[in-house]
Amino acid sequence: MDFGSLLSQFQQDVKKVASAEISTTSTRRPETEEHIEGSQSTSKRARVDYSDISSFPSVEEVYCICPADVSTGGPEALHQLCDQINGLKTSISAYMLYVNTGRNGVRFAHRAQKLECYGAYNAPTSRKNPLLEPEETTLLIWPECWTDEMLDFLLDTSPKAAQCAIWWLSVNNNTGRFKDWRRNDILHLYQSEYARQHLEKNGAKHIHAMTEYIPDRITFDSPKERKIDVLYNPLKGMHYTDDILKRSQQSINFSPIGAGEGGRNRISPEQVRALLKQAKVYIDFGPHPGMDRLPREAALSGCVVVTNVEGAAGFQKDVPLPPKYKIKSFDPDAVHTLLKDLIDNFGERTKDMDDYRDWINGQKFTMKKYVVSLIEEIVTKRQKKSST
Repeated sequence: MDFGSLLSQFQQDVKKVASAEISTTSTRRPETEEHIEGSQSTSKRARVDYSDISSFPSVEEVYCICPADVSTGGPEALHQLCDQINGLKTSISAYMLYVNTGRNGVRFAHRAQKLECYGAYNAPTSRKNPLLEPEETTLLIWPECWTDEMLDFLLDTSPKAAQCAIWWLSVNNNTGRFKDWRRNDILHLYQSEYARQHLEKNGAKHIHAMTEYIPDRITFDSPKERKIDVLYNPLKGMHYTDDILKRSQQSINFSPIGAGEGGRNRISPEQVRALLKQAKVYIDFGPHPGMDRLPREAALSGCVVVTNVEGAAGFQKDVPLPPKYKIKSFDPDAVHTLLKDLIDNFGERTKDMDDYRDWINGQKFTMKKYVVSLIEEIVTKRQKKSST
C-alpha cells in the first residue's frame, strides 16, 4: 500500500471517531529528581470532553518516555521515533524523556544521558520535566508497559493538561493492565498487526500505525562457514525447544543465545550478532508479544528463520515468512525433518528468506511514512482548523 493510501485509510478511521478528550505537557527541568504519584494528588478534576480528535491543540513538542540507561529493542524503537520526527524538520520538536520507575511511580531521571549505542539518532535528551508542570501543546508517548503510570499522570493533572499516546510495541508485556478503552483522550500507536487487532477488539478510540526498524548497523551477512546448526533463545518457548532438543541433539548442533548454564545469562548485542552470523537456522517458539527484533536480526545475519504461530508470529503482516517455516502444530519429528533439510541444504534454503529480508530492509521507510501521517494528524490538520 502506498503512502497516499495509508494516509487516506487513517483519515477515514479518524472520521469514525465521535468524541475525544485531551491533555498536553511541558515544563522546566528541576534541580532534583521528580516523580508522579497518584496517591499524592491533592485534587481530582473532571477532564474536558471534545467533539472529535481534531479539537486537540496542535502539538509543538513530543517527549518519548524511555527507561534510563537501558539498551534493548523497546528503548531503541523510542529513539528511532524521536529521530524520525526530528528528521522531518517541521515545526515540531521531539526529545527523549528518561525516567526511572519504582514504588512511587515514574521518576524523571534528570542526570540520565543518551547511551552511546543510540548516538546515531537525532534524539536529544530533554532538559525539561513535562511530567511536573504539563502544557497543552506537548505530546507524551508512553511505552505500553507503563500504562498505569500514564493513567496516574492523567488523573493528577488539570484538565487540558496532557496529550498522551501509548505505543504498543507489544501486547503481552502490558499483561492486560490497561482497561480504559473508552477513553477519548489517548492516542494508541500500534507496532504490529497483532497489536492493531488487540486495540480494535477492545474498542480503542484512536489508533495509528507506527512501526520501527532494525538499525542500519545490522546488515546482511552470509559467511561461507557456519559452525552452529541451530540457534535458539533459551528465554522463550523452551517447553517446545526442549522437546526438539531431546529429539535432535544427537544429529544437530544446537546453541543457545546466552551465556552460563543453559545460556540463561544475558550477553551483549554484539555477542548476539556474532552468534547469529555463525548459525544456519534460528528457531523461535516463544509467545511473540509484538513484532520481535530477534527473528529479523537473524534473517539479516543470514539465518533461515523458523517460528511458531503464537502472538504476532500468527500474522503474516508481522512475520512474513514462507508458510512452511511457521510451525502451526508442534510435532518434534516433523520439526526435526524440517531442520535437517534446512541444515543440509542451507545454501539453497537461505534464499527463501530473501523476500523477508527485503521487507525488513524496507521498514525504516515505512516508519517514515507513518511518522509523516502522524504529524499530519497532530499538527497540520489542527493548524488548518485553528486558522479557519
